[in-house]
Amino acid sequence: MSINKFNITPDTKVADLLNEFPQLEELLKHYSPAFAALKNPVLRKTVAKVTSLQQAAKVGGVNIVEMVDALRKEAGQSPLGDSFCPGSEDIRIPFSEKAPQKVVTHRLDVRPIIEAGEHPKDQVLSLANELRPGDCMEFISSFPPTPLIDLLQKKGYNVTMLAPDKGVVRTFVEKK
Repeated sequence: MSINKFNITPDTKVADLLNEFPQLEELLKHYSPAFAALKNPVLRKTVAKVTSLQQAAKVGGVNIVEMVDALRKEAGQSPLGDSFCPGSEDIRIPFSEKAPQKVVTHRLDVRPIIEAGEHPKDQVLSLANELRPGDCMEFISSFPPTPLIDLLQKKGYNVTMLAPDKGVVRTFVEKK
């Protein structure tokens, strides 16, 4: 086995991991069907580049320590254990059974943006910046947009996401 300097951690981007260790794609899919979207070359070129393993684990509802240690083992690296990701629960993915009881004032379907090979971050943030207190924005994607949710929450927005339904994820953003 050759020595590889690439270190797999919770902060590793999914695209970087799969570029370095393409054989780990099947192991990721074992952890969650949500990772099946990695077959889509557009998602792999865009979203996978900005999504960390920690964010992906949250979307998949899997234990980050278990997943990263399994990936490390398969790649010939020693496990990191429980101590390697302090504060990993700072941002939570707010799945909900129903949409907020507010009128949606802004809508954006980010699927065409992603299909065009672009990342929708700028468009989503621009629309979120237009929100006034009490306004609600809905954006639609084909997978849970974890990096955008993290960013919006850090900027002080309330974010609610409905569980994926037939390949459609509806995410609601409210200005506090």
